[in-house]
Amino acid sequence: MPAKIRRFLHIAVAETLHYTGALALWRWYRRTVRGREEVCVLGLHRVLTWDEQERSNSLDGMVIRENTYLELLAYLRRRFRVVGLDDLASASGRNSDSTEPMCVITFDDGWEDTYSRAFPGLKKYGMPAVVFLATGAIGSIGGFWVERVKQAWRAPVTRERMKSAIQEHAVAMVKGSGDLEHLVEWLKRMPSAKRNAILDHLLACEGNVENGASIDAMLTWEQAREMSREDVEIGAHTVSHPLLTYEEPDAVERELKISKQILEQKLGKQVRAFAYPNGDWNEQVRKQVQEAGYQWAFTTHPGWHKARENCHTISRVLLHEGNITTRDGEFSPAMLNLTLAGWA
Repeated sequence: MPAKIRRFLHIAVAETLHYTGALALWRWYRRTVRGREEVCVLGLHRVLTWDEQERSNSLDGMVIRENTYLELLAYLRRRFRVVGLDDLASASGRNSDSTEPMCVITFDDGWEDTYSRAFPGLKKYGMPAVVFLATGAIGSIGGFWVERVKQAWRAPVTRERMKSAIQEHAVAMVKGSGDLEHLVEWLKRMPSAKRNAILDHLLACEGNVENGASIDAMLTWEQAREMSREDVEIGAHTVSHPLLTYEEPDAVERELKISKQILEQKLGKQVRAFAYPNGDWNEQVRKQVQEAGYQWAFTTHPGWHKARENCHTISRVLLHEGNITTRDGEFSPAMLNLTLAGWA
């Protein structure tokens, strides 16, 4: 089914459930029956203007536009009680005093727009948040390897060269899946050393194209420290952002320990939380995260976190422009609640 038709049907279902009261009933159920034991943890990446998104090399599934984001925060203020990690730790006790479900806002990676776009909104509404930083990227521009791949993909000549070259390596790719997202997903599912070798080949003729580089800048240490002095808790997101389930245990241990050490040294505060890159984890990785001294670890497994569940595999609901807006690009409570319900 074409993407446009899927999105049309998705929005139609959301609006139907919203206006018939089904989503309102779901909200009531969450609030009165399950609300005392569940916390909605939201996962965001980037907050950009329309023009910035057009110039950015980040995938669309990582972006919420600034106007949408501010309307989201306003809605959360009316419908939820946005809390920090300490309240998350005692969710069952704290929720009993409120009729509003609890919500934790998190941001991954450490993009500069987390400071310039997202942080002012948090201050405006007096909301805490958690920001997970990949320490090796602090102060850099251009983003991660995904942004490099998309930048190269933008040029038709380079795109065709990449499609041709990938056939030599990606024999396991889904037949007919010659689009950027399939390429990125394939490249994710391998050790960093193997991916870097393939990227060296694929991007050999990339050149020095600067499109999107300044938009795809990362936080500086001073920006991170300023947010940390306010109501933003800084967590770790490894050093180099590898998918830990594809790395050797020794490499995983280095990523976990070094990122924590650097953050604590630079910020002068204990680092208590960790987010798995891409949300990927297994029992070995979870155990290593716990042994590294993190009190909480966040996945990208969809759903609400239950107070009695493992605090090193916390579920999150990932939000982006496509799953909380209408066809006209307006923020939609119906779409948001459909996404939060897991019915999308």
